[in-house]
Amino acid sequence: MNLGKPILEELFNKQIRFRIPVFQRHYVWNEQDQLIPLWDDFLNKYHERLNKHKIHPHYTGSIVLFHENTTTSTLSTYSVIDGQQRLTTFQLFIAAFREVCRKHLGDESLIKELDKFLFNEKSFGDKDYELQKFKLEPTKFNKEVFNTIIGNTYDKVDELLVAPVLTEYGIGHKTYRQVAKARNKMLGAYLFFYDQLNNFISNTEEDLTELITQFLLVLKRDFQFVEIGLTQNDDPQMIFETMNGRGASLTETDLIRNYIFMRANSNQENLDKIYEKHWDEFDDPESKFKWHDKTSRGRYYESNLQFFVIDYLTLKLQTEIRYDQVFYYYKLFVINHSSFESVEKELEELSKYSKIFKRLVKPEGEGKFDRLASRLIDMGISTVYPLILYIEGDSEISFENKNKIYEYLDSYITRRFLCGLTTKNYNNVFLEYLKFLTKNKDAEAFKELLKSKTSETNLWPSDNILQEKLLERPLYREEKNKTKSISNILLEVEQAIRGSKQEKVKFLNNGLTIEHILPQTWYEYWPLDGELISEEDFKISMHAVMTEEDKEGKYHRIENRNRMLHSIGNLTILTSSLNPSVSNSSFDIKKQEIGQQSTVLLNTYIQDKQLWDEEEITKRSKYLFEQIKKIWTV
Repeated sequence: MNLGKPILEELFNKQIRFRIPVFQRHYVWNEQDQLIPLWDDFLNKYHERLNKHKIHPHYTGSIVLFHENTTTSTLSTYSVIDGQQRLTTFQLFIAAFREVCRKHLGDESLIKELDKFLFNEKSFGDKDYELQKFKLEPTKFNKEVFNTIIGNTYDKVDELLVAPVLTEYGIGHKTYRQVAKARNKMLGAYLFFYDQLNNFISNTEEDLTELITQFLLVLKRDFQFVEIGLTQNDDPQMIFETMNGRGASLTETDLIRNYIFMRANSNQENLDKIYEKHWDEFDDPESKFKWHDKTSRGRYYESNLQFFVIDYLTLKLQTEIRYDQVFYYYKLFVINHSSFESVEKELEELSKYSKIFKRLVKPEGEGKFDRLASRLIDMGISTVYPLILYIEGDSEISFENKNKIYEYLDSYITRRFLCGLTTKNYNNVFLEYLKFLTKNKDAEAFKELLKSKTSETNLWPSDNILQEKLLERPLYREEKNKTKSISNILLEVEQAIRGSKQEKVKFLNNGLTIEHILPQTWYEYWPLDGELISEEDFKISMHAVMTEEDKEGKYHRIENRNRMLHSIGNLTILTSSLNPSVSNSSFDIKKQEIGQQSTVLLNTYIQDKQLWDEEEITKRSKYLFEQIKKIWTV
């Protein structure tokens, strides 16, 4: 390991090529956290020079470089192990400074001097100059924008990268510039520095030539790096982790990616090939599946990629994975539990399970896997994902057995949902089932395991328990945040009663609404035991304490109806919402409206009814139970 403390001039003003490895993350620096502080540092150094203070170079951070032994490049080429954000930012700063100088001073000798910090000079016989022209070579996702910025004037950059946003949106100059900056952080950094430099120079009363001279000196000599040059005997991964693994802005998956590809590099595997084949999609912001979009699981809010790695590691290690130690567990898995013959084989397996994960979180088919996946999304249950990844990814489990297991899991989860049983211990429950299936891959054995459970945390409700709960449970009230789950269940009942002889109608669940047949504000038109109650009594009942003082049982009866109206027997699905005035009208009016607008067969049940009360709701609950127990069998 070699240590140095170069200033910016020593770092860039020579024939050199800094190559950002393919596995490094995109450019991520933003105004608030990094760019504004850097600009403030620049101005502080400028004022120190202006006031003739003794100049001490400003420590800018470290860069870790690994010298590449390449036969294709005529330049000294270094892989940037750490510090790519700093190096890239200063390149963008220099390009912005060059363009401001071009605008205000127009001195070609100054432009050429600044270009020496951005471009290598062409040597005699250099056939690969265009490939080695830029001092910095970003990853492929940043390369086009970076080369456009560095290789063109400000006006050309505006034409190529900023103006198209105006054409697309047709909005004001200030606004479309902000949109362009937000779209690409590299462009955003360049425009930020250009604006700051331009505004400062435009508003100064100082001599322009002297000001720019001082700016140039600050840029060249007042920013110092700690350069760590690695030799073949050094461990780049260990050094990278030491510098970034504690409190840095790198994500857990950033650390995992670097860990994977640094090992591949040490093994002399083809980085470009395996990255393109197995990891490219994870980094590509244009990929169909948005791996870096964040979603929530309980109290955690992480990227799809991080959740996938957590599920994969849970499957492999068969233990609960801490969300803040994913990188630690990945290393643990690779070092102690994996048997991959190469990093490429490791990535092949990761890629295989990632395809299953995508189907889990965005199901598009109509098979048993997709049916179960849709149910899990509706119910917000992700703790079963490692188990499903295992089932779907295990070639030793037959297709028939897989489908049977999915059926049993679907029944298990759906019945527990309908019965209102807890999901709090699902992580441990499904870990147990995962461990079982790794040893016994038979679907019927798995079914017997499910049936053997008797506690509230793992019970597979029997028909008797399910019927009892459906008759008494105010499902809608207790699961108000999961109405899509309820409509999905009713939709499957609808498809079942249509049967094979009925014309199949494709309903989209996101286009369905749940309707209470007996409305939630029923007191105005719906008699209770033959008479209407007052709005006042209705409201009092919501808060009344049911005691023996309620001698007539009025509030008891009101509350009983309020509970019954949320039971499954009083819920139906419509293809479009009823007008609120109709929804709260009398049964005769509401029944007619439902019959006219709905093509749902479930709603034919009520068409021959003369009234709708607790007795009829109970009868319909029993009817729905008979359908449900046949769909989700035990």
